[in-house]
Amino acid sequence: MKKFLLLCIIWSGVAWLKAAPTHDTPPNVLVIIADDMGYNGISYHNPKVTTPNLAKLAKEGIQLERFYAYPVCSPARAAFLSGMMPRRYGVVDVVGPNQLGIPQGTPTLASTLKAAGYQTSLIGKWHLGNIAPSHYGFDHFYGFMGAELDYFTHLDPHGRPDWWRENKPLEEAGYTTYLLTDEAVKQIKTRDKTKPFYYQVAYNAPHTTLAAPNELLEKHKSDGVYGAVLEGLDMGIGKILATLDEQGLRENTLVVFFSDNGAPRRVSPNTPLNSGKDTVFEGGIRTPAIVRWPNHTLPGLISQHPIAVNDLFPTIFAALNLPLPQNLKLDGSNQWQALLSPQPTSRAPFLIASHDIACFDGDWKLIETTDGKRTLYNLKTDLSETKDEAAAHPDILKNLGAKLDELKQGLPADTGRRMGPGGPGGPGKGRGPGKGPGGPGGLGNGEGGK
Repeated sequence: MKKFLLLCIIWSGVAWLKAAPTHDTPPNVLVIIADDMGYNGISYHNPKVTTPNLAKLAKEGIQLERFYAYPVCSPARAAFLSGMMPRRYGVVDVVGPNQLGIPQGTPTLASTLKAAGYQTSLIGKWHLGNIAPSHYGFDHFYGFMGAELDYFTHLDPHGRPDWWRENKPLEEAGYTTYLLTDEAVKQIKTRDKTKPFYYQVAYNAPHTTLAAPNELLEKHKSDGVYGAVLEGLDMGIGKILATLDEQGLRENTLVVFFSDNGAPRRVSPNTPLNSGKDTVFEGGIRTPAIVRWPNHTLPGLISQHPIAVNDLFPTIFAALNLPLPQNLKLDGSNQWQALLSPQPTSRAPFLIASHDIACFDGDWKLIETTDGKRTLYNLKTDLSETKDEAAAHPDILKNLGAKLDELKQGLPADTGRRMGPGGPGGPGKGRGPGKGPGGPGGLGNGEGGK
């Protein structure tokens, strides 16, 4: 009887790993990116916001509690697509006019999947320079090139239109969140069913300047336009996920959701995390993230495994059981098996290298600012980064400092600070607005001061 009960327990514990149904095509990949959604922009961290579809997605998949992006938009998107620390090619801040994002010819997640037979599409925000996404592996592009735009007029902060289909400007009425959602739904329904797809849906929500349709504003009189924008985003994500179900694609689609950086603190506090956007403190780079793939990921798992945004490139390839081309030079590492494990798993130290650099090794975090100053934090006992442990743990400071020095070898020196250091509990300073028409083949627009 005891043996029988033990077998029952073991069987129930691994039932989630049952054999997936067979499909005519390899697995699909859907990546959804929020813009400036901080730690408290999702309902499983903050019940005051309305994001039931994202909460449901987390319960169906893995809720990543230690996902690290970058302090601002462009480096996060560059790190994700290239699998490298973007400081290697000079992207440490928002990409402005006459600036190149990812160097041309650099293999990206999109181009590498395309070479493996995937149909690829970018729907939404690019913000990686003035060269069109088609040069980086995307078969299709619908959305905007720059940092931000009006949700209704589709004008950038300088009053210039920035709305495109492929490489042609597009005049179209509508709320950007709804338009991007409808495009994603349309592309899923009209896909080439003989090929797997990689679709990257990059919303501008909840980036400022915030705006929402009247029906959402009416619902959110108590929490304001930010809450309305978040619910609109969640509704859009829910609609896309429902389309996967309607098309019979749920079990054959790996879904990844994350935000590119933390929220500006004037828009949403990131408590209990320290500081916010523009910094390498937890509030600036630890963002909501979810991974779901039925019959592969463990439903309802809340993972404390640290993973960086540039890990996603090799991790997605490992999940798809695709070999990485040998010529790739990645800083990110394959974390797929660690994500699948319900038990904590160790990993090698890694960097988030912006102007300032954060080095992570388990619960320890070492920050090096541009002036060379280093501070040490224990995230397990001090999530809010209020106490510098350098003096109390000189051995850890020395060892982790040596690892930081090793990992940053080959990185270009910082070319100058454009964003504020933030400081414990303090917001970063603003960035100046960029110029330029902002279209494919033209000059990308910079991001306005925050």
